[in-house]
Amino acid sequence: MPSWQCICGFWIYVSLFDLAIVGDLMFGTTLGFGTHSSIWLKSNASFHDVLSYIISDGKLRIMLLFQLLFLFGVIAQPIMCFTVYVMRHGQTDANANEIEQGSADFSRLTDLGKEQASNAYQALVDTRVTSIYTSPLTRARQTLEQLRQADASSTQTVLPPSDLILHNLREIDQYDWQGQSYSELKRQFPESWRAWEKGIPDEMKVLETATDIVHYPLLEMWERADRVWNEILDLEKKQQDDNNEKDRSVLIVAHGNLGQALLGSAMGWDANSFNEKGVFGNCGMAKIEFLDLDTSPRKIANRWCWQWPVPSAWSPTTTT
Repeated sequence: MPSWQCICGFWIYVSLFDLAIVGDLMFGTTLGFGTHSSIWLKSNASFHDVLSYIISDGKLRIMLLFQLLFLFGVIAQPIMCFTVYVMRHGQTDANANEIEQGSADFSRLTDLGKEQASNAYQALVDTRVTSIYTSPLTRARQTLEQLRQADASSTQTVLPPSDLILHNLREIDQYDWQGQSYSELKRQFPESWRAWEKGIPDEMKVLETATDIVHYPLLEMWERADRVWNEILDLEKKQQDDNNEKDRSVLIVAHGNLGQALLGSAMGWDANSFNEKGVFGNCGMAKIEFLDLDTSPRKIANRWCWQWPVPSAWSPTTTT
């Protein structure tokens, strides 16, 4: 399918061609169509006179018909819509006990977390999910399993049978913080914890004892979110081309902090927006709409909204 740039360029070319003819007819100009000047009776003709002449001229009538058909074809072209549902996992035992999980894989869903995931399926019942991408961590995989169980018992399934695990969809890397209680982290690292809560990426620092490296987890997570979007969009573009599909809907089952980074990266917000636009509760879900799958460079998403548990109105792109 021709690009919109080609379509618009051709439309402008045809329109300029028509304007040249009209100008030639009305004002006796010499824009490459001087033959009309000798036919025309007078300059400064009215628009009605020009229209009458165009209708009476067979060649111009054909050109006008072609242009109208071309315009109808452009308007009738379906607009590609790529919709992404970004979902956080259900409650885990670590969530319930206020233990920092990060990208470690020691926690599991509680009974409440499984119930949350099953209930969140309601947010997808009116969709047709074409692809699923998940974090490699068990809590996200368990959440997807609950969704699949709900889908299997539904009168009309909406989830595809397979999914793809992407390592970059893991939760934020918290290094030495992982496995420690919130209260202990607040006590030991008050400045970094404050930066973490306030969303100040340049001041949130965490040591990795194994390498003796001080990391900036929020900045690292935002960079990783950028990379995983490019990875997903490239995969979806290939699927779209291979299957000749205009619309695709993707479900990402991942994590709350990474969810914020995915949303922010998609909408063109930097890491300073962390905790500003709202947070993902357990099984919280955001809906993001793209109108272009190109990644050279990647385009900012068109709009977003909260899908679950409380749907919100669409919010357009605004940079931060």
